[in-house]
Amino acid sequence: MRFLKKYKWILAFPVLALTSCNKADYLDIDAGDRTPLSAKVKFVNARLSYVAVNFWDFTRKVTPGLLQRNTASGYLDTQFGKVQYNLTEGSSASYKASYVFGGSANFIQETNTASFAGPNGPIADFAHSLFAVKKRLTSTLNPNNTDSLILVYDDLERPAAGKVKIRFANFSPDAPKIDFSYAAGTTIFSGVGYGNFGDQVVIPYTAGKAPAIVEGLTWKTLGPFKEVDAGTNLNFQIKNGTDQTVIPVSKNALSGITLEDGKIYTIFINGLRSGSPELSATIILHN
Repeated sequence: MRFLKKYKWILAFPVLALTSCNKADYLDIDAGDRTPLSAKVKFVNARLSYVAVNFWDFTRKVTPGLLQRNTASGYLDTQFGKVQYNLTEGSSASYKASYVFGGSANFIQETNTASFAGPNGPIADFAHSLFAVKKRLTSTLNPNNTDSLILVYDDLERPAAGKVKIRFANFSPDAPKIDFSYAAGTTIFSGVGYGNFGDQVVIPYTAGKAPAIVEGLTWKTLGPFKEVDAGTNLNFQIKNGTDQTVIPVSKNALSGITLEDGKIYTIFINGLRSGSPELSATIILHN
């Protein structure tokens, strides 16, 4: 879980200037005429298990129906600010993952005596994605938490003409650091470790504290997108970031794909290089 825990600290870091609406204008409107505020969250089931899941904010089930493995919901209205997101399997009420976002003045690392918490939760009127992924290590504090939750902000600003925006995440527990590239050879994202997104700004976390200022940090750099050319019959591949060995994915899922002009995508890998379910690649659309 080292990489995954590290990334959750990244997601929890306070970020300035994230509000997309003017508070004064909003409060000047009569209460009965105000549009209810909510965070917009796309829920993504990127776990190893084939059992379908539901997502919850606190005790309210948010997803309208069970979400199958390697699928995503649309953007759904959820609580903003301090939120406990939970994950359940099938009709079970037992949490397979449960994390508080926005629930602490400081970073709290998940240990055997404390659950993960951090100061930054989902923001009203912002778009986010919440990924459920496999934990590498279990906790004696929360032994039923077999999975982790990763929250990122989604930059839905349209790309330039003829371009798409993509981001890449590595959710395969036994994969090395990954390079994501065109099959022809040009690398798009490099050295992406487990639980991480390509080109994210990494926040150092030492002795219980993150630095007051992190160079290059904005909400867009937590799960960043990169613009590439739109096109059809595009071929991508993943490589071992150390020795550049090509790593195959199930059903050649990164070959012959279409990226439509103006669209925004997340591409992630999960599954296992050695074991079941086998390593696979999934593409989800954000707009």
